[in-house]
Amino acid sequence: MPTLQVQKAYSFYKTYILEYSRNKAEIYEQYGFSLQGSVGSKDWEVFASILVNDRARRGDGADLVNYEVKSATLGSSFEYQYHRNRGLNKLTDDRDVDHIFIARSETYMNVEVWLIERTKMLSTFDRWLPELIQNYEAVDRQRFRRSVTYGFVRNQGIQLLKITDGELNYFLEVT
Repeated sequence: MPTLQVQKAYSFYKTYILEYSRNKAEIYEQYGFSLQGSVGSKDWEVFASILVNDRARRGDGADLVNYEVKSATLGSSFEYQYHRNRGLNKLTDDRDVDHIFIARSETYMNVEVWLIERTKMLSTFDRWLPELIQNYEAVDRQRFRRSVTYGFVRNQGIQLLKITDGELNYFLEVT
C-alpha cells in the first residue's frame, strides 16, 4: 500500500482542478458548453502521482512508474485504449503495475480515488490479450478499446480518497 500524500494531492485538486474549472464555468455556460471534459487526463495523472508519491513514466507504457491512472465520470466505465503499434507493449505494462481509478462528477466537485492491485487485474488483461492480437490482424484497425466498469472498481478496489462538494471527505490512513 502506498504512503499517501493526501494534503498535497488535495491542494493540487483545489487549485488546478476545482478552481480552474470554476473559473471557466461562467464562460462555458454563457456559450452553451458543459464543464465535462474541461480538465484533462494529464491533470488527473499529476493528482494521482502526488497522492501516491510516484513519478511519470517515460515512453508509451503505464502513466506512472508504478501505476496506470484512469479517470471517468462517477458511475461510468474506465476506458483502456491500445494503439496498433504499441498496444501489445502497453498491455504488458498495464499487467505490471497497480491501477488508480478516479471517478468524478461532471462539475469536479465530487471525486473518488480507488486503487486496484495488479494481481486483481491480471484475469482482465489475460482475457483482452487474444482479443487485442485478433483486432490487429484486421487490416484497418488502429485501436483496441476495452473498459473496466465502475462496479468492478468498487468491488475489487480499495478507496484511497473521497472528495464531496469540493471538500476532503475521506482518505485511507496508511500506517
